[in-house]
Amino acid sequence: MCCVAAGCLRAGRQVHAAAVKRGPYYCRHAYIGTKLAVFYARCGALDDAERVFDALPVKNAFAWAAVIGLWSRAGLHGKALAGYTAMLEAGVSVDNFVVPNVLKACAGLGLLGAGRAVHGYAWKAGVGDCVYVMSSLVDFYGKCGEVEYAREVFDAMPERTVVSWNSMLMGYIHNGRIDEAADLFYDMRVEGVLPTRVSVLSFLSASADLEALDGGRQGHAVAVSSGLEIDLILGSSMINFYCKVGLVEAAEVIFDQMVERDVVTWNLMISGYLQDGQIDKAFSTCHKMLESGLKFDCVTLASIIMACVKSYRIELGGAAHAYAVRNNLESDKTVSCGLIELYASSGRIEHARGVFDSIRWRDIVAWKAMICAYADHGMGSEALKLLYQMQLEGTSPTAACWDSVISAFIQNGQFDDALKTFNEMLLTSTRPNLRTWSLLISGLSRNGMHTEVMNLCCKMQEVEQAPSPTIFSAALLAVKAAASVHYGKAMHACIIKKGLLLSKSVMQSLLNMYGGFNDRGTVDSLLRFLAAAQ
Repeated sequence: MCCVAAGCLRAGRQVHAAAVKRGPYYCRHAYIGTKLAVFYARCGALDDAERVFDALPVKNAFAWAAVIGLWSRAGLHGKALAGYTAMLEAGVSVDNFVVPNVLKACAGLGLLGAGRAVHGYAWKAGVGDCVYVMSSLVDFYGKCGEVEYAREVFDAMPERTVVSWNSMLMGYIHNGRIDEAADLFYDMRVEGVLPTRVSVLSFLSASADLEALDGGRQGHAVAVSSGLEIDLILGSSMINFYCKVGLVEAAEVIFDQMVERDVVTWNLMISGYLQDGQIDKAFSTCHKMLESGLKFDCVTLASIIMACVKSYRIELGGAAHAYAVRNNLESDKTVSCGLIELYASSGRIEHARGVFDSIRWRDIVAWKAMICAYADHGMGSEALKLLYQMQLEGTSPTAACWDSVISAFIQNGQFDDALKTFNEMLLTSTRPNLRTWSLLISGLSRNGMHTEVMNLCCKMQEVEQAPSPTIFSAALLAVKAAASVHYGKAMHACIIKKGLLLSKSVMQSLLNMYGGFNDRGTVDSLLRFLAAAQ
């Protein structure tokens, strides 16, 4: 067992070889074989452990616990569960070493029912109140989304270890219950329990994603009071949190205090400045990054290009493009799409198309970026050609792609082309969205094409099994703008038929429309209906 304690796999193999040389008695001896299986399992030598385990004439609880634990730690959750079943079938009693590993396997496979069965068996086996088993149950229920069960087990524990507290904390974090995690953080500090580094990082990450300011600040305070070193990973996590909640100055303080910074740290700070609108600081930080001896990666370049778009520094964006070409970063899709937007924003559509054509594997984001570039400059025909090419190359346009083409035609007054494109869209698997209907209805209405508006409203009712209140509101707004009483009343009748009269947005749009028509009688009638319905 000295080899186990030292983790010396080579020495352990030598002992094993010596046992084999002494004859079959030693290599098949149950006690020696079990010790060897445990040794290999604790050293993570999967093949050796399985080979010794399979050769054991009698497999006791220690041997089963060793291999089940090994399978569980290696992520072979199916094997761990199969081993647990075989162990029970062999009549070997489960102990408090086996149950935690089996629960870990159940959590890894998301098998809530199986884990509950293990929970029940643990009580029958007399290990249900073991602190290690209960900590594993807290972890299991938390990972399976059953936070209340996890808390029930946690509260029932006669004594709690650091593992128990952190398992409960991670359960709250993984299920997005950041307020309860913050409360538990406070309780841990009161009890004098230090959270682990992993739990602090997870807490900060969840606080950032949910923009939970108080929670993230508490996580920062706990990290400091616990004496955790603010290294690359923890420091970057804090910077990410403060940038996401808009406290860029706080992120800047941590950034300046960090002794070591990598590309990720610099990128987070640059992105934070951009999100906060501090374009000049973003540029100066990029310059400092180069001075520190680090090179830009695709994330840095994408941020620089976006800063150039926002600040209209096209020439600087061109320099970023040149850097991308020199460092083989142009093929990154985020960089390429940023360059397309950069050149399109300055009217250099040919440059944007050149970048697009250089992309070897185009995804939906790249196609959309170039289609939008054409559409934003009123080049509807070019946008439509590209949309056709997109389909020919096997990529299905999203509703946003179709919307861009339709919008370009409407901007140019090409209403027939807009309607033709819309009808082509209806023949595909892509359904029109709110913006599609709004673009067409408002565009046609503004240009006095009332018949087309009414036909489109009828088509909307045919295509949409249940047109949303928002779409009806957009249609009513268009009818009001066109001052078409006849079409407005027809829409009103349709709304009643669809049972949407009590929708707040629809009712408000109806009142606005009739108010625009100076139809005070209908407005009063609608108000009386609304009062009676409430």
